[in-house]
Amino acid sequence: MNHSPPGRRLIALCSSALFCLAIALPLSAQLLHFAPREKLGEATSTPFPEAALNPAGIQAVCRALTGGWLDKNFPFRGMLIRWHNFTSTSLFGSLSGNAPVVVGKEGWLYLAKDRGIDLEADHRSVAPLTAEDLDRLHAVYAERRAWLAERGIAYLVVIAPNKSSVYPEHLPASWDQAGRTSHLEQAVERFRRDGSVDLLDLREPLMQAKVGREVFYRTDSHWNAYGAFPSYQAIIERLAPRFPVLKPMREEDFIVQEYAHLGGDLSFMVGLEDLVLDNKVLFFARKPLKARGITPGAVRPGYVQPAQGSVREDASLPRAIFFHDSYFWELVPFLGEHFSRAVYVWVRPGLRGAKSLFDKELIEKERPDVVVEEIAERFFLQGTMPPREIKEGAE
Repeated sequence: MNHSPPGRRLIALCSSALFCLAIALPLSAQLLHFAPREKLGEATSTPFPEAALNPAGIQAVCRALTGGWLDKNFPFRGMLIRWHNFTSTSLFGSLSGNAPVVVGKEGWLYLAKDRGIDLEADHRSVAPLTAEDLDRLHAVYAERRAWLAERGIAYLVVIAPNKSSVYPEHLPASWDQAGRTSHLEQAVERFRRDGSVDLLDLREPLMQAKVGREVFYRTDSHWNAYGAFPSYQAIIERLAPRFPVLKPMREEDFIVQEYAHLGGDLSFMVGLEDLVLDNKVLFFARKPLKARGITPGAVRPGYVQPAQGSVREDASLPRAIFFHDSYFWELVPFLGEHFSRAVYVWVRPGLRGAKSLFDKELIEKERPDVVVEEIAERFFLQGTMPPREIKEGAE
């Protein structure tokens, strides 16, 4: 008769206890609500439907369970994802292939996917844009320029480049460009060849500014103040021939400070904003700035939030409307100094061939001297896709 050694039985007993604890922990945490809630930059799940002993209630519960509700709501999920992402980035320098963020060299993070946009494919330019694609993109802005020109309003389109376009040297090797010309370069060349739409490509001022300093946050998809300030200067310099009163401020007019801060939007997407830190950059004016904020009150479908604005008591300065995306907020403190009245409208991007909002009603009401559209590179290139009809207010 065989008898197991006491040590082996103890190991088996401890292993069984740990196994039972592991399988019981999620259910216990769900019932007793002691699992920590971690923030992850992903679409939030709908609440689990209330159980009801009727066909509709049972159907709702079954639909939630078969629709993957548990996949995004089991206890400790956020903690496990954070641990996985942190070890993956710090030890192996990579994330899973379907992650919206890619880890580059020296810990740089890059946006890889955004609302169905494949930034890697755009950057690598494996399939060049066709002449039809480029004509479709140009036609959107040519129509807007013509409509504004009929009303004596100047027009400027500003492209805020992707981080990967300014810092390709930190990208992983898998992002090496395959095509001879990037999609953005193709688009810029198409606009320059026609010449009817004034297009400002901010890659050049940013490439000049990045010498000796970082103009994008390592953990964010956006530029920092070191990148925003030369971008602001380039915008004012481009508008100056039409409005000679405009002269950009100099960096010497500001005190620049940096301090350690939480990580940016890319680290938030993978749950690492408090584990992977970044340096925040702030410009403080040596003399008080003269513009003051206002709330124009305009809001309609297609706006991300109600319109913001600024005014200066100087009738010699032009009036402006800026349609923009999230890159723009670093520019506002600088731009406001140059306009007697400026309205800033954060619009939803045009995706999958849909046009972004160009609010003609607001333009007719405000009667600006100039309209500026600031667009991130990834959203700008969406205009090359075949058009589709969307309902008012839909994305």
